[in-house]
Amino acid sequence: MLTYQTIYDVAKAQQRVKRGTYRWESDSYSLDTDQLFLFTYKDRGLQDSKNNLDRIIDLARSHKQDLVLIKSHTVQVAGSAPAHDRVMAELFPMDWLEEHRTWLDYSTTPKPEIDLTTRGGVMGFYSYRACLCLDEHQGVYDVATGNRLTNRRDTIQRIWDLGFAAQRGRPLSIAKPRWTGTREDLEEVTALADRHWDKRLNSEVSKKLTSAYTSINRYAAWPGAW
Repeated sequence: MLTYQTIYDVAKAQQRVKRGTYRWESDSYSLDTDQLFLFTYKDRGLQDSKNNLDRIIDLARSHKQDLVLIKSHTVQVAGSAPAHDRVMAELFPMDWLEEHRTWLDYSTTPKPEIDLTTRGGVMGFYSYRACLCLDEHQGVYDVATGNRLTNRRDTIQRIWDLGFAAQRGRPLSIAKPRWTGTREDLEEVTALADRHWDKRLNSEVSKKLTSAYTSINRYAAWPGAW
């Protein structure tokens, strides 16, 4: 199963050291103790982070999925093959979810979500803490090769081919359809914005149509709206 505790502790210590101030922290933290902790546990945190990435890619490959996205708070597995419920059950079993909730000390359990389009689907898990991987392993990965995708437009196109817009950020991720609408919605909004763009200063209708487009585009990217 995915591990997270050492990853979280290493990430927090790195953050405190980088920030370089401890006056708002508990007395249990100091530059010396954080540096000692990182000297002792950073390699283990990196290994746990790499193991998480490898496990997710291997599971995605076994279910013929296309893309894996991993960030400190987020895991997404996307593809055209209809196996998202099986990926969810194997990657995030109920006993793991309950253990994670206890560790978080939350009254509610963060649970995976599945979003489907006419072209594919995505299983997403969103933790309340930055604990799923370290910065070294964040990214969008091609499942077939196991390689990280480095070309931004190619990544956006790959996500779009599955019916989703890409959520902006570094790295990119898959935007939730409830925030962006469907691919067909975005194609329609883009076409309307193109027709009304030159009239937006003279027409309230054109202004609202183009405003809807720019509002979504600030959050998400798709071909033609990079």
